[in-house]
Amino acid sequence: MARRRNERTGPTYFTTFQVARMLGVSPPTVVNWVNGGLLQAHRTPGGHRRIKEDDIADFARRNSYPLPEEVAPRPDRAPAAMKVLIVDDEPDFCSMVRDYLQLRGGFEVEVANSGFAAGLTVARFRPAVILMDILIPDMDGFEVVRMLRQDPEMQGVPVIACTAHRDPVIEERVRREGFNGFLQKPVKLDTLLTAMDQALTASA
Repeated sequence: MARRRNERTGPTYFTTFQVARMLGVSPPTVVNWVNGGLLQAHRTPGGHRRIKEDDIADFARRNSYPLPEEVAPRPDRAPAAMKVLIVDDEPDFCSMVRDYLQLRGGFEVEVANSGFAAGLTVARFRPAVILMDILIPDMDGFEVVRMLRQDPEMQGVPVIACTAHRDPVIEERVRREGFNGFLQKPVKLDTLLTAMDQALTASA
C-alpha cells in the first residue's frame, strides 16, 4: 500500500492530495507542479501519481516552503503511520478492525461512535481514509459524509461504507452519495485492506 514506509521495499510515496495538505496548497496546484516538471512524480500501473518523500523535501527547500514534518530527516523519528478513522457504534466491530489495522497494516487508528464525534475527530485527527457505518447515533452515515464534504480539506479523503444491511437500495445510494467503497458486515479483514487500497488509489 502506498503512503506507508515498508523497510523491505524502499522509500515512502505520497499522493498529490497528501502533498497538498503538507504544503498548504490545493491538490490541483500540486498536479500543476507535476505537469510542469517542477515536482518529480511517479506513475502507478493505474496511472495515478505518487511522489517520493525525498522529492517533496527537495521541492520544499528549492521553493522556500516549510519542510513538512512527514519528510523532514530526523533519525529518531519513526515514519508516520497512515491514519484511519472508524465511525461506528458497535464496540466489537471497532475493536476487531482497529486491532487488525494496527497489527496487520501498521495504521494509526481512532474510533468515533457518533456523527457528532466523527466531526470533532476528523477536525483533530485528519484521517487519510474513513470507514463509515451507515446507521450511527444522531445522524446517519450519509449525513456525516455530506458534512465532511463541506470541508475542502476532506473532499478528497475516501470514505468506505460498512453496513450489515443487505439492501440494494442502500448499496445504490452509497454509490450515489459520495462514498468511495462499500463493505458488507461481517467484514472480511483481508478484503478491508484491498478496499482501502482501491479507494486511496482512486482518490489520488
